[in-house]
Amino acid sequence: MTESIAVSSGKGGVGKTTIAVNVALTLAKNGNKTLLLDADLGMANAHLVLGVNPEKSLDDFINKKTELSKISYKINRNLDFISGGSAVHSLLNLENTERYNIIKSFNDLKKVYDYMIIDIGAGADASSISFMSAANKIITVLVSEPTSFADAYSLVKASYLDEKLENFGIVWNMSSSNFQAKSHFEKFQSISTKFLDVKMNFLGSLNNSKIIKQSILSRKPIITNPNLKETECFEKICKNLKSLKPNKNKNIKFFEE
Repeated sequence: MTESIAVSSGKGGVGKTTIAVNVALTLAKNGNKTLLLDADLGMANAHLVLGVNPEKSLDDFINKKTELSKISYKINRNLDFISGGSAVHSLLNLENTERYNIIKSFNDLKKVYDYMIIDIGAGADASSISFMSAANKIITVLVSEPTSFADAYSLVKASYLDEKLENFGIVWNMSSSNFQAKSHFEKFQSISTKFLDVKMNFLGSLNNSKIIKQSILSRKPIITNPNLKETECFEKICKNLKSLKPNKNKNIKFFEE
């Protein structure tokens, strides 16, 4: 069965999409058939990080112009990509039933992929929470800023209270050191678990990196270079994902009947 993993964040600008793309590339590099879905319906830009420009997007499927299986773009032998388009009006104004129909449509692909990585919109709006709820596992990305702490806590709180989500894998981005990232994670974990019955798992961190910034500007993901410390960080995140417990809330899930 395909394991679905939503990559979330409380606010924009924390590197959520960069992490989603490189996690998907890492899983694919390790021999897993992987699908990357850009479900950031307001600001879909995973195609920019990947350096591709697909002709078709999720909007074509929603407007019944083509089948879901025909909108994917092949990145490499093990990785397919579904673009979300760019702030298309019809995507920004989806009703709950339309989001649920999108989620259910992936049942047809459940024998094709080992993993699906879903890059969802930042914040705790209805669309983001719906896609988080439909995934087996959740990655939440933070940086060492007060606004990131506060907004990530709001996201965790909303998804816990509204959808009974309780397991969160945390990736700390743009830290000055691994020690700082782990220390800030422990503070965030302490605050979150004090007021909410949730569990936090530290999946790994990425320090401030000129190489990552350059990869975004050049539209060439870093995973193609195996000798970088940044590549090792993504390998660690993917390894730790295996021990992250899934959320077993009873709402509709990707790849389930």
